[in-house]
Amino acid sequence: MHLLLRNLRPFIVRNYHRKSAAALAAEINRDNVSSKYSEALEKFKDRILFNSLLEVQKIKIRKLDELTSSLVKKRLKQEDALGVIPLPVALNQLCDEKPKLEEKKELEVKKQKKQEEFTVASLPYSRFLKVQSSELEEPEEIIEDKKVVPNNWLKDYELYDEAEDELQSEYGTPDPNFPVTDVPCGGCGALLHCKDPSIPGYLPSEILTDLNEEEMKTVHCQRCHFLSRYNTAISVSVKPEDYINIISSIKDESALAIVMVDLLDFPCSIFPNLSNILGKTRPIFLVGNKVDLIPRDSQNYLENIKQSLKSEALKMGFEKKSIKHTALISAKTGYGVEELITKLHAVWKYKGNVYLIGCTNVGKSSLFNALLRSDYCKSEATNLIQRATASPWPGTTLKMLKFPIMRPSDFRVAQRAQRLAAERSAKYLEDEYRRQEAKDRKSIKHATLIGHIGRTFEKIEEHSDPAAHSHSGGYAGKILTLNEKDERYIQSKWCFDTPGVMHNDQILPLLTTDEILKVLPRHMIRPRMFFMKPGMSLFIAGLARLDFLDVPRLTRAIVYSSLHLPVTICNTEDADEFYEKFLGSELLRVPMNMNEERLSKWPKLEPLYDEIAIDGIDKHVSACDFVMSSAGWIGVNLPANTVGMFKPWIIGGKGVHVRKPAILLNGFNLRGHRIRDSPAYSIGDAYTYRKVFRKVNL
Repeated sequence: MHLLLRNLRPFIVRNYHRKSAAALAAEINRDNVSSKYSEALEKFKDRILFNSLLEVQKIKIRKLDELTSSLVKKRLKQEDALGVIPLPVALNQLCDEKPKLEEKKELEVKKQKKQEEFTVASLPYSRFLKVQSSELEEPEEIIEDKKVVPNNWLKDYELYDEAEDELQSEYGTPDPNFPVTDVPCGGCGALLHCKDPSIPGYLPSEILTDLNEEEMKTVHCQRCHFLSRYNTAISVSVKPEDYINIISSIKDESALAIVMVDLLDFPCSIFPNLSNILGKTRPIFLVGNKVDLIPRDSQNYLENIKQSLKSEALKMGFEKKSIKHTALISAKTGYGVEELITKLHAVWKYKGNVYLIGCTNVGKSSLFNALLRSDYCKSEATNLIQRATASPWPGTTLKMLKFPIMRPSDFRVAQRAQRLAAERSAKYLEDEYRRQEAKDRKSIKHATLIGHIGRTFEKIEEHSDPAAHSHSGGYAGKILTLNEKDERYIQSKWCFDTPGVMHNDQILPLLTTDEILKVLPRHMIRPRMFFMKPGMSLFIAGLARLDFLDVPRLTRAIVYSSLHLPVTICNTEDADEFYEKFLGSELLRVPMNMNEERLSKWPKLEPLYDEIAIDGIDKHVSACDFVMSSAGWIGVNLPANTVGMFKPWIIGGKGVHVRKPAILLNGFNLRGHRIRDSPAYSIGDAYTYRKVFRKVNL
C-alpha cells in the first residue's frame, strides 16, 4: 500500500495544486465581484480576452501555485525520509486558510452592501457631498436645553448663536430680506449674502447679520469653509452664461490672458470659442498644467508636449502671432512657475492686467496661490490677500479674485536674476540627485518634476506704509486687509483668478466623489500597453471604449489613465453585451454603486464617429491620441505606410477627440514585458532617461 501511494504521489500533488488554485480563484472572484455579477462572470469569462483586475488575480494565483508546488515538493522530501505520506499535512494547511477567507468574504459583503446604498446626493453637484476619510470624525452633538448644535460646526465663526426656533438644518437659516453685501468671499470671490444656500457666497444669517464690513473681509463663505476644513463641498447653482459674461467683459481691455490647459485632458479643457470670447488679437500665454503627472518617454518629451499643445490651440481658433509664450508647469509641485514669472516680466512687463482663464479643474486657483507668494505679487500685499480655495472638485472659483502685480523695474529684474543665478547651482545638484535616485530606486517620487518658488524682495519692502492697510479690532484680534484706495495700489496692475467654465465634453459632473478620486491621477501616470488585432474592443473602466475595426499587424494601444481604472479587452461582437452585463460591477469599477435610480439616468456609451482612419508613422511611434475626456487617452502605434480604422465610444457621446501629433510620441519606450498568453504587456516604468530616441518629422 505504501508503494502504491508513493506512485500516486505526483498525481495527488498536481490535483491538490490545481484545486487550491481553483478554490482561491473562486474566492477572489467572489470577493471582487458581487453576487449580482458573479454568475454573469462565470458564463462570460471565456469571452473576456483581458481584464486588468482579473489579470492581477491570475498573477497572484500563478505565484501561489509556484509557491505551493515548491513547498509541497519540499515537504514530500522531508516526509520521504520519515516514511510518512504528506497529503494530510497539505490538507491541514488548506483548512487553516478557510476561516481567514470566510472572514474576508464577510467583510467584503458588508462593504458591498454599504456601497450599494447610493443616492443622488452622493454626486459632487448635489446639495451636500462628503468625502469619506479616516482622518475626519463625525461631529458630536451637544444637547442642552433641547437645543442640538454640532460642537465643531463652523467653529471658527465665533459669533454664531442659533436659537431653537431658527434651527432648520446644520447649515443655518437664510434670510431673503437681508441685502447682498459688497464684500467678496476670500476663498471663491463670490459676494457674501444670506439669501439662499444654493447661490455662491452664502453665509447663514446668524453669522452674517452680526458682522461689520471689516469682519466680513476675514471670513469665507459656507461653501469654502466646509470645503477647506471638513473636505466637504456644498454645491451651488450658477448658469454657464454667467461665466461667459465675466470673461467677455475683458474683450475690449488691453490685458494679457494666461490660458491654462489641463495636460491630462486637452482639448477638452479648452473652452469652445474661447478665442472669439477673448478677441482674435488678444495676447495670450498658453500654459499647460499638471506636467508632473505626464510620464517621461524620451529626453525631449517636454518639447513634444509643447508642440502638441500649440497644435491643438491653433485648431481651437487662436492665432499663432497671438501666442506670446508656451509654458509647461505644475502648480502643485512648483515646476516651471519661476520660469513663467521671468517670461511675464520680460514679455508682458507692466502693460496691463493679467487674467488666469480656463475650464474647471485645470489648476487656476493653485497657480494663483503660487503667484501670490512669488515675485509676481507686491511683497507687502501677499499676507493681506486670502488665498483662493483649491480643491479637486470642478467649479471652485466663482468670481474674480485678484492681487497687485509687482512692477518689474530694471533694478528689480536684475536682483531677481541674481537670486535665480545663485540658486541655479543648488537646483542642478538637486536635479542630478533626484535623477540618480530615480534610476537606482526606480522611484516615481524622485522622477517627478518639482520646482521651488522663492522671493527676492521681502526684505526690501518689509517696512511698508501703514496707510496701505485697513485696521480693525475687537473681532479675532487685529484685522489687516488691503486698502485698494491707497496711492500705491490705485495705479497698480492686477492679476485676476477668473471662474472656471464647465466644458460640455467633461464627464466629471456625472461621477460621484469616490469615482472622481479614482479617475483623476494623483501620481505620474504609468502607461499600459496592449497588442491589438482587428475586431477587438478596449474599455477604460465603464467610461470609454475604442474599437479596432481594421488594423494592421503590430498594432499597439497605449492607455494613459489612472491605474484605478481597469482596462478590459474583448471581441467587438461581444462588447455591447459585456458592457450591459457588467456596468456598475467591480470588473469595470467606475461607475460604481449602480442602483436602479442611477442606472436609469446613466448615459449610454455612444460613438462620436462611425469610423476614423489613422495613418501609421512607425510601429514604435504613436500616430495619434484618442482623448476620452477625463477618463484619459489612448495612444495608437501603427507601422509606417499603413492605415488603421477605429471607432471611439464614450458615455453620452461627448468628449472624444483625435489629437495629432500625439502628446507622447515615444510611449513605446515605457512598455513592460509581454504577459504570457495575454494581449497585454506588464505595467512598465513611468519614465526613461535613455538618450537615444527616434526623431519623427510630422
